[in-house]
Amino acid sequence: MFVLASSRLLAVAALVALVGCASHLPSLPRDASVSNAAAPMPTPDILGNGAPPKLIAMHFSSLDLRRGTTWHGSFVTSTNTASVEMRTNLFSIDVPRTRFGEFSFSLALFDWPPIFTRSYALRVIARNSAGVRSEQDLPLVMH
Repeated sequence: MFVLASSRLLAVAALVALVGCASHLPSLPRDASVSNAAAPMPTPDILGNGAPPKLIAMHFSSLDLRRGTTWHGSFVTSTNTASVEMRTNLFSIDVPRTRFGEFSFSLALFDWPPIFTRSYALRVIARNSAGVRSEQDLPLVMH
């Protein structure tokens, strides 16, 4: 009897864990674009150090990632933005700053374990030097 109750409890726990893994993908924000071609980007907003940072534009080569490809992206922010981070529950990437208000990355995608092949919400976080944040979520799929 104890074994039957334990296995039922285990089955319920597994079901709850699987349901918790299902993620709702956010929609693509208006200030984000996706294409293999370079996109024209606006100029950074000039803001003082005390102002909250702003994410003005984002461009990605893809948000549908595949093994063996290179993933590129660029961001335009306010000039007081000290850092841009891309984060999922799987990874976190600090995007290098190329100029004040401009950040870009290029990442070779070699391989990942099959368990990580699924959809994610990609959170882009801009921070100023005081740690004030501006955030946006985007849909990301890893195949």
